[in-house]
Amino acid sequence: MNSRLVKYASIAVGIVALFVLPIIVRDRYFQHILVLSCIFVLLTSSWNLLAGYAGLLNLGHAAFYGIGAYSSALLAMNFNISPWLGLPIGGMVAAIFGILLGIPSLRLSGPYLVITTIGFSEIMRMVTMNWVSLTRGSLGLYGIPPLTPIKLSKNLSIEFISEQNAYYVILIIVILTLCLMRKLVRSEFGITLKSMREDEMGSESIGINTAQYKLAVFMISTFFAGLAGSFYAHYIRLVSPELLTLGETFAVLTMAMVGGLGTMSGPVVGAVLLTFLSEGLRFLAEIINIDIRLIIYGTMLMLTILFMRNGVVGLFAGLARYFYRKPGEKK
Repeated sequence: MNSRLVKYASIAVGIVALFVLPIIVRDRYFQHILVLSCIFVLLTSSWNLLAGYAGLLNLGHAAFYGIGAYSSALLAMNFNISPWLGLPIGGMVAAIFGILLGIPSLRLSGPYLVITTIGFSEIMRMVTMNWVSLTRGSLGLYGIPPLTPIKLSKNLSIEFISEQNAYYVILIIVILTLCLMRKLVRSEFGITLKSMREDEMGSESIGINTAQYKLAVFMISTFFAGLAGSFYAHYIRLVSPELLTLGETFAVLTMAMVGGLGTMSGPVVGAVLLTFLSEGLRFLAEIINIDIRLIIYGTMLMLTILFMRNGVVGLFAGLARYFYRKPGEKK
């Protein structure tokens, strides 16, 4: 009982600290990185739900991120739909595409599924590149409206142009999403996903409709990827075909692996760690005129696979078990 109380108290303190952080650190660039970190936490957690818990390796996940961004941006620019409505709509459009991809992919696994998702991502990228009349091609969509202000009274309203206010919005979205995913993975649905990941044929032999569960997890995962893309579009106010590249998916995959694949906290740790690292390496890349970030990402991914398969979270969990083992227990 005491350990649970300490656990929940620690979580509460951590959430309060996250809300207080941008008030203490007023630097706008630091707040900007915090916003980007939260966006990648949302995107990486959505990929982890599919790959880490269901065992379905999707290397086209950035396509759904881009679909959400373009959908919400186009609705706001062409139909004057509020960005607040555009956020869930972008997620739903991405989920529809997830279902469309999931249906022909239900019987696929391993390298066949990987090739299919990569192909889908490249098709969507080429569509955004060549449908110039809608997407402006390689120039991308710019001048996307930000989140509209919330009026508290006649003379008082909250605007979301500043990094600090945008951070609070995405932080609330991330916290609600992680709570939902936590309940999901601990439910019967989550247990079924894990059984499919370990032994799909065995799951089918006991009467589990694996095709139905694959389709459901595809839809949920792509919805949150689209939601992340929608927020990105209204925060950065510029989207381009670069969002749908394999490099974006590779970055998300690295974040999940380094943090800890198949865990709730792993994508959070990996996304925050690598987002801050990426921004730090950006200055080094400008000095040496080489984009060293992908090199570092690849190196970290290889080292994680070779020496730290459970990621940073698994490493710290192992150290905690070692130092807090019961008296008389073997090292």
